[in-house]
Amino acid sequence: MITLMRFLMLTGLALFPIWSNAAIKHVIYITFDGVRWQDIYQHHENFPSIWLKHAKHLTFYGQPESDSTMEAASVPVSLPSYQSQMAGVVQACENNECGRIQVETLPEGLLRKLRLQKKQVATFASWNMMRDAVESTEGTTYTNLGNAAVSDPDTQQSDPVMAGLNTYQDLDDPGKGDRYDNYTLAQSLHYFQVYKPTFMWISLALTDTAGHMDDIGLYKFLLRYYDEALDRLFDMLQAEHLDQDTMVIVTTDHGRGNNDDWKSHGPAYPESKQTWAFVYNGRLKPMSIEGHIKHYSTLSIRPTIESALES
Repeated sequence: MITLMRFLMLTGLALFPIWSNAAIKHVIYITFDGVRWQDIYQHHENFPSIWLKHAKHLTFYGQPESDSTMEAASVPVSLPSYQSQMAGVVQACENNECGRIQVETLPEGLLRKLRLQKKQVATFASWNMMRDAVESTEGTTYTNLGNAAVSDPDTQQSDPVMAGLNTYQDLDDPGKGDRYDNYTLAQSLHYFQVYKPTFMWISLALTDTAGHMDDIGLYKFLLRYYDEALDRLFDMLQAEHLDQDTMVIVTTDHGRGNNDDWKSHGPAYPESKQTWAFVYNGRLKPMSIEGHIKHYSTLSIRPTIESALES
């Protein structure tokens, strides 16, 4: 069972983010696994802070009847989608058992091209299988995946905050090597505050689990939690005086089936290819343009982040 009190204890308040013309020095990339476009655009009550506080500072993609579309370029399954996001091209991966990505990934490329220290390129993920998407060579970047304990990248020791969270996440272990999203979020935000990485990927996964369980109550609870998490993130950026030079990209890996098929996704549900995204302090790169319509996909992520940090 998800410990509700621990979720609520790890949320916080937010301040308004503001637009900036400053050069981008940090990118925080956030994925909400299996969150439908309908729950972003048709049901604003799922993300009240985003729509009531922050929408005017964000650029949205994939809204119905807008001038943009957004989709999963690969089959709408998690690992294939995450591999395509990190590679910038669709990979020969059709399911979650296809193994480790075979090309240099976005985090690996950033570390090499920008000559960054390992600790400056970080990934925190709830789903332990993200190891097969984030690195072609294990250990190239700083990764903390599944229920692994978090430690200082220099000393390999855990500071008091890490140690406390390590203890709680171990006691609250959901099994299968995975981790609850509240610990992934808390660990990643603490890491960002301490090390100020150039790139950080925060991958949250419980919404997809709730969908497959056909548990709409848990699913909606998680959406509200994610909304509060984004509030907390924007609050932290302003407190750390990083709100003007940090790009934040929020999206998903795939959508879900329509109506009673909402618990499913994949090739049998072509509607689950339709996704969404929103960006703070930046714009996604379109994959194609037809008239006044710009088409975006999971393949927009890598070139957008590379352009922001390499310019």
